[in-house]
Amino acid sequence: MVEHDDPFQQTRMSLGEHLRELRGRLVKSVIALVVALMVTFTFYDPIFHVLARPMNDVLEDVDRDQRAKYEAILAEEQKADPTILRTKYFKTEDPTDNQLQGDFTISQRMTMVGVGDGMSVLMRICFLSGLALAMPMILWQLWQFIGAGLYPHEKRVVLKYFPIVIGLFVGGLLFGYYVMCPIGFKFMVTVFAPEDVNYIASVEPYLDWLQAVTLALGLLFELPVLMYVLVRVGIVQRKSLAKFRPYFVLVAFVVGGILTPPDPITQFLAAGPMILLYEVGLLWTWFLPKPRDVLGETK
Repeated sequence: MVEHDDPFQQTRMSLGEHLRELRGRLVKSVIALVVALMVTFTFYDPIFHVLARPMNDVLEDVDRDQRAKYEAILAEEQKADPTILRTKYFKTEDPTDNQLQGDFTISQRMTMVGVGDGMSVLMRICFLSGLALAMPMILWQLWQFIGAGLYPHEKRVVLKYFPIVIGLFVGGLLFGYYVMCPIGFKFMVTVFAPEDVNYIASVEPYLDWLQAVTLALGLLFELPVLMYVLVRVGIVQRKSLAKFRPYFVLVAFVVGGILTPPDPITQFLAAGPMILLYEVGLLWTWFLPKPRDVLGETK
């Protein structure tokens, strides 16, 4: 009988050795997270400004629109009655000073309502940004622990598709930050005119919404990988996914309505990428003529 080489001969460990290995990996991950937290605590202020940028840009845009609106209103009123003062809408009579009275515009600063909101926001920003900063080291330690128990062809599959998974997730985060959040915030802020409602942009709810939208889109951007894996392992057939396309369009708009304010523009901006990703997943599965094991072995 021919004896086959044991691929795990060099890495085979007892249960106790596995536990010690796991403990070592966890300790290194925790150390990386602690160091990252120290860094983010030092730079929490610029990090906050980056996170707050979508809302701050929206507040500036709304104020700019309000200034243009009341410049036009004042010009029309002064044509009919030249005695009308500029201070009816603006803070001063100086034509170069276009700061509106508070009743006609929106506050340019976000607000913290509770006494402990500042510390809560600080800890939240430091932890989330620190976790993101330490994630490469944490993932590396996880890979070192799991990779020791994988066959060579299994390792090749993981290393081949892992960058795609990370890239799609980051793409979803960036799409949420640069596209979805600014449009969604603009809609929510302008549902009622600043003249009618004194809008207060509170930091805690804003961060909740920013985190929920960006993470949800990051996960939704993994759709092509999920479709590829399901077809490759034989759980779903490609033709079934193709037949499901019209229903997925409906699902995409429903999910878009849940993730975004109820207006057609933001719903389309949310549903459009999901439909596109579904088509990308279908195209990707086209290169799989028959079900294959996810680790590369033909059934």
